[in-house]
Amino acid sequence: MSTTQLNPATLLENINTAVLVFDDDLKLLSINAAGENLLSVSGKQVLGLQPQEFLPGAVQFFANLKRTQEESRPYIDWGVEINLQNHKTITVGCMITPVLENDVCVQVIAELIDSASFTRVMREESITAVYDTARKSLKGIAHEIKNPLGGLRGAAQLLERELVDVELKEYTQIIIKEADRLRNLVDRMLVHDSRPQLTEVNLHELLEYVCDLVQAEVESQMNITRDYDPSLPLLQGDREQLIQVFINVIRNAMQAIGSDGHIWLRTRIRRRCTIRQHYYKLVAQIDILDDGPGIPADIEHEVFYPLITGRAEGTGLGLSIAQSLLQLHGGAISYSRENEQTIFKILLPLSQKHD
Repeated sequence: MSTTQLNPATLLENINTAVLVFDDDLKLLSINAAGENLLSVSGKQVLGLQPQEFLPGAVQFFANLKRTQEESRPYIDWGVEINLQNHKTITVGCMITPVLENDVCVQVIAELIDSASFTRVMREESITAVYDTARKSLKGIAHEIKNPLGGLRGAAQLLERELVDVELKEYTQIIIKEADRLRNLVDRMLVHDSRPQLTEVNLHELLEYVCDLVQAEVESQMNITRDYDPSLPLLQGDREQLIQVFINVIRNAMQAIGSDGHIWLRTRIRRRCTIRQHYYKLVAQIDILDDGPGIPADIEHEVFYPLITGRAEGTGLGLSIAQSLLQLHGGAISYSRENEQTIFKILLPLSQKHD
């Protein structure tokens, strides 16, 4: 067993929530990277300042610190609004703890949790649970459907051999083709449970390859704007599975915008990111945006469930399959609508997870 004693600053840097330490004058002694990210500040610039000096309008937060200091007991408040220097306002949960020496408060530790992020994580976990249940149910149904489909197709083939009338054979061909279509649909419900075959993947090259594939499906030239982060490293992934992910999402965008719309592809590196309760130091974020009408409001919260679709001709499997494949990679996909744009955000880990 290792007996190495870690520096307190090192411990703070490895905490995934924002932690701020204040002295007995409530001046900032230290802030970890998560705190800098949440509050949009530079630690070097705000050390030695009181909260109201670098967080304009942080009256409630400062009052909570004072209360903890004066009463020498922990205090929790889940609805604290903080105005940031960039004029953005966030709502956080505050867990404030006094550091006591001889029953006197000498320091105050504040842990801040972004309420919006917490709510989003809980919603994602809830959606994932429902999704997994739906997938299991569909698999059971799919297996039950495949057996009679095979018998139906075989009977149609035998009947066709006995028929002399060509017009009647057209009906048996309809039966055979529809049975094949349903079998393929069922197969798509059952696939994608195999473990990814990991190789080094260049996401930008892969996105360009998918764009070429989708472009070949339409006659007019697609309007696509690229905004790629050149520093994005290679990732370990299953090339074929990731191609399927991006085909499904970009094809959806292409079908939504029609001939006059626009698609944007954007890549970025994100640091210190949590995906489905797993923490990663480095994550690739791929945003696929379009200016189409978006997903109907009545199904936007179920859009990743199997068989949910806003298009009459759709199967409702494209986004469901994309989510399944991303989960195999430890990744995630989400939908949002902002500034009259549809946004699908894809996260893929670039580093090992840290639970």
